[in-house]
Amino acid sequence: MATSSEAAAIRSRRLHTVKNVEENVKAARQRALEHQKRIENLAKPLNAVSEKLARLDRERDAVTAARDRRIESLQSGLEKKIEKLKADTAAKIELAKKDTESKLAELHNSQRGSEDALLLEYAQAVVQFSFGGSNADLATVLGVPQKEAKELIVSSTADLEKAGISASRPADAAPAANSSAPAAEQPAPATEDKDAAQTAPVDAPALASA
Repeated sequence: MATSSEAAAIRSRRLHTVKNVEENVKAARQRALEHQKRIENLAKPLNAVSEKLARLDRERDAVTAARDRRIESLQSGLEKKIEKLKADTAAKIELAKKDTESKLAELHNSQRGSEDALLLEYAQAVVQFSFGGSNADLATVLGVPQKEAKELIVSSTADLEKAGISASRPADAAPAANSSAPAAEQPAPATEDKDAAQTAPVDAPALASA
């Protein structure tokens, strides 16, 4: 069992040790705070630059986002305009078709009489030509085969007969070879095929045929 003096010595050492521990802890804490402060001071330039870089990134992201929204809006508007333009154009095309068809119908009706008259006039000119020229001559003038020229004379004569029109022979259309014969005895113009003869209109001279 320790004496009173030994116990006092133990208590003295214990107090001295506790005091040292507290002081050491306080000193360590102080050193840690100073180190942290020093690190923070050293990091200030880095943090400042990092903040500037982050600000640049935010600005760039904002501009990019604004651009994307603008492009999306323009594309959406363009698509709507294209659809509307397509619809308007299709409607105008249909209107133009209907208008053209209507005008063509009106024109056809208004020209029908004139066209019929001109076709009969053309048939009369063909028949009159045949009085003084052969099928070959007509084929040369029209630039068609001789057979087609012959068929044209036949059909033109039939058209005139159907319309009750007589094609008169021109005064100078008689063949030169028969100029010495009396007018009443002049034969019809000869054709390439003498076995086939085409009958002229009622009051017209005989029509040449091939």
